[in-house]
Amino acid sequence: MINKRIVALSTKLRDNGVPVSIRSTQTACDVWDIMKDQNDLKQLQSALQSVYIKDHHDNYKFIEAFESLFNIPDDKKQLDKTSSQDYRNPMEDEHILPEDIMNQTSQAEADTVIEKMLPQDFDIDEIEYNRIHEKDLLKADISHINTFDERIIDLCRKLGDRIANQRNHRKKRQHSNNIDMAKTIRKNLKNGGKLINLETEKPNIHKNKHIFLSDVSGSCDWISNWFFSIIYGCQKSFDKIYSYEFDSNVLDTTDSLNSETYNETYESIMNQRIKRGMLHGQSNMTKSFRQFRNMAPLNHRSIVILLSDCRDWRGKRDEDGVLESAKVLKEIVQKSSKVLIFNPEKKIRWNTPTSCVKDYEDAGAQVYEIENLDNLSRMIVNL
Repeated sequence: MINKRIVALSTKLRDNGVPVSIRSTQTACDVWDIMKDQNDLKQLQSALQSVYIKDHHDNYKFIEAFESLFNIPDDKKQLDKTSSQDYRNPMEDEHILPEDIMNQTSQAEADTVIEKMLPQDFDIDEIEYNRIHEKDLLKADISHINTFDERIIDLCRKLGDRIANQRNHRKKRQHSNNIDMAKTIRKNLKNGGKLINLETEKPNIHKNKHIFLSDVSGSCDWISNWFFSIIYGCQKSFDKIYSYEFDSNVLDTTDSLNSETYNETYESIMNQRIKRGMLHGQSNMTKSFRQFRNMAPLNHRSIVILLSDCRDWRGKRDEDGVLESAKVLKEIVQKSSKVLIFNPEKKIRWNTPTSCVKDYEDAGAQVYEIENLDNLSRMIVNL
């Protein structure tokens, strides 16, 4: 039988980004019918958690939703506790004979079943839901969500997994036996159109080193955490990956990516930032680019992906008006296969006096606007 609390629980979980199907809701209702006459709410929580949660990262979401819907009033808890003390063990009362209590349920047990613990005046229409879905966050203007939001971090982790799946699928197509008719026809024109030599569908995949450099200064730290979450999720789909962060100094975070869990990796990197004083600092791109040029394994197969708003506040220009950081970036471009800059600012702000997008483009870098998280994920997929 459908239970209103279970339906509300499914809706809350779905609104918080947990995938919940109709079958999961039906199974949860079956679990409720089985366990509603029990007296241990924790067992019900564990049983429902095993039904709904497929990813351990969603455990905290389930616990919050469950506790908000299956909360027992304090006065009810006190009453149940008193009742259980009064009827704890009838066998200890010498005035009660064993045959008097044989095959009978005590009053305390009847009063403390889960169904009677919970308030009976539950109204599903009074529940407040979070109506912001993942699809809305993916398409939302990135400048409108530039504050720390745990949902965004969780969504970026899922984006990383999706990117990894898409990249792995593209790699598997290298061994595909599907015929590419367009290539086959073009190749066999010299044979009078007879299809002698067949061409299969194989994507162009180049084995390159991908080197990520993230700006973690005060103006970009809000998006650097999202960027890191995506990179962590999709790191295994790249052949070789290196990760660096900078503000006025460069921090090598490549080894931290090898931690077993995301939380361990994030904690390790944050501890390194604190030790280096890299919290809400101001970027010094000339100094940082020089350190990066000397630290990173740059060669003709290196693709450098730079996450930055391209605002060199401490930048100086020489007599010819060339920005110093742009000179160093040009050396990085010459040593690498290419340099891509993902800029979270809107293009309309690129031409302001403090922006150095034009200088970096003149140095040979390719600058792209990060419109939203979906656009960012597609750019990483195509690397």
